[in-house]
Amino acid sequence: MAGFDHDDPSLRTGVGGLTVWALREMARGKQFDELDELFNNGLSMNGLPVGYAAGAAARVLGADEQTIADALDGLTGKNWRGKIFFPSNDRRISKGRNRIRKSLLLPHSPIVPMVKFDTRLLDSHPLAPEAKSNLVILNYADPQTRPYLQELLLSRVQVYDVMVAVRGKYGPVFVGKTWLGKYDKNGEFTARDPDKLLAWYFLDFNDDAFREQRESHWEGSDEDFLDPLPHVDN
Repeated sequence: MAGFDHDDPSLRTGVGGLTVWALREMARGKQFDELDELFNNGLSMNGLPVGYAAGAAARVLGADEQTIADALDGLTGKNWRGKIFFPSNDRRISKGRNRIRKSLLLPHSPIVPMVKFDTRLLDSHPLAPEAKSNLVILNYADPQTRPYLQELLLSRVQVYDVMVAVRGKYGPVFVGKTWLGKYDKNGEFTARDPDKLLAWYFLDFNDDAFREQRESHWEGSDEDFLDPLPHVDN
């Protein structure tokens, strides 16, 4: 497979480089043209990332659909910490979980793995026609692991993610877009409006990003870790 390795030192830009938190501030500042420029000119990778990712996100969906926006803000805002990608014997296909606070009502409840997804590395996707690199999709057709409120919500208000890699401070950072829509009985997603995003989100699977999250972007909550990570056999 052509593309960069995730540990390629040329993808690490060092001090002043992009982090998930800097990207979130760009989204909050409505620098959408700059984010689209990054998204459309990403790096082609030679496999999916693996492990724990620090994450940050900013919603886009506005007042015309405020109820949905408010309901999902807890997943993409203060209660969401990132994602987990499982190792797989096929570097282009895997599964994962989101790192989300167990209770949306208790401010210091633990972060737990929930809201499962299937993920693939694809050469292209119709929701991202201008992307020049390959890209990663996350399919939430069957999100439930346990009857968590967050999983029940995403079973009804259905979403789909597409992300690309760019150079970052610690290594590759993923710039992602989330759409609202509907899954059919075969798990295929149709966006409600391909030109309208629910949110931007950003992931960094590098150890230094995970460490920065724990040291500078945390409030003391415990986290339930999966150790070892489940292995996906395809």
